[in-house]
Amino acid sequence: MIPIKLKMRNFMCYRGDVPPLSFDGIHTACICGDNGNGKSALIDAMTWAVWGRTRARSD
Repeated sequence: MIPIKLKMRNFMCYRGDVPPLSFDGIHTACICGDNGNGKSALIDAMTWAVWGRTRARSD
């Protein structure tokens, strides 16, 4: 399966409507940024979209 677009709304730290993320033409990607900017939430959104669940968390 090759994802082509990710659309999110009110997912974890992403509130409201978020512009869709297009994967057209992307073969390798690096997700980088400061702590607390939503990198892990973005990965969780992709995981949820493909498998219907996110990473297990211990609270």
